[in-house]
Parts: sequence; structure tokens; C-alpha cells
Amino acid sequence: MKSTITYITALFLLTGLLGCATVKVYYPNQSSTDLTSSAQQSNEHAYWDKVKRLEQELNALSQTVDPPEARRVAETATHESAVLAEEYQLVRPAVAHNLLVVMGIKDRGLCYQWTEDLMQRLQALELKSFQFHWAVAYRGSELREHNCVVVTATGQRFFEGIVLDPWRDSGNLYWARVTKDSYPWKILPPSQW
Repeated sequence: MKSTITYITALFLLTGLLGCATVKVYYPNQSSTDLTSSAQQSNEHAYWDKVKRLEQELNALSQTVDPPEARRVAETATHESAVLAEEYQLVRPAVAHNLLVVMGIKDRGLCYQWTEDLMQRLQALELKSFQFHWAVAYRGSELREHNCVVVTATGQRFFEGIVLDPWRDSGNLYWARVTKDSYPWKILPPSQW
């Protein structure tokens, strides 16, 4: 009974604080009429700047990386993170959205679902110079477990890769080197996906 009251209280707090508004993460060619021309242009510039920065980091993984493939990974990861936010009808912050999923109000949007969906879209690129890994931190912890995609150059060790985490910033793709990130990532074998 106490658990039910806690969930109901949390729902009312979330409703009041968030107004049940969904998150809007910009991506090119998005159908949006609520932005001014200069806001649209600013969003477009910021979006492509982000893609370029990720592309540079992907190219820096190894001399064996194919630059056009790095561009495709950067574009796909950035774009699909924003698309997933729209598909999930995401609310901020990410933990609030998690609560809505757990309560059955939203269908998807837990970190492992972001990972699953982003992983499928990246693997569909069928690239030769990159490998994608499922990473998990604090596995088995109900409140702390976190999942993401890690990208490495083909044949490269997991810990040399880059974390791709669309959940953390609610659809605005976050990335960092595995060794520089705040989570203690471990690789999840494909047989456990």
C-alpha cells in the first residue's frame, strides 16, 4: 500500500512540475512550425556542429577508421537519438520518464530500451571499420543500472571506445570515452542482449 501511495504522489508531483509536456530535440527536416527562422538556423548549426565533433572523435579512435563511416555513425547516432525522444514522447528529466514507464503511463524510454533501439539502427549500417557493444554499469541494481552503446574501431578493445548515451540527456546524444565517463562500464556479451 505504501508503494502505491508513493507512486501516486510521485505522479502528481511529476504532472505538476512537468506539465506532461514532451521533450522536443531538434534534428534536420523535422516538421516544426513553432520555431522562428533564426531559431531554426541556430538549431541547425548546433546540430551539425555536434555531428562534426562526434565524427572527429570517431575518426580519432584508430587509423583504420573509414572517415565516411565515421560520418555515418555520427549522423545516425545524433539523429536517431532525437527521433527516439520523439517516438517515446519523452519528458524530462530522464528519471521522470523512467517513472512514467514503470507506472505504465509511457511504453518505452528506459535506458536499456534506448540502447536496444539505437543499437539496431547503428548495426543496420553494416559498417566495416566499427563495432558496436552493449555496455552496462551497476548491473542488477534496480535503481542504478544503466545501459548504453559503446562504439570501437574494429578489433579495438572495449575500454578504448566511445560511449553513446541518448538516455542521459533525454534524446540529446551524450558521448565520452569509456575511460573518461562517470559510469563503471562493462561489456555485455551479445548472447545476453
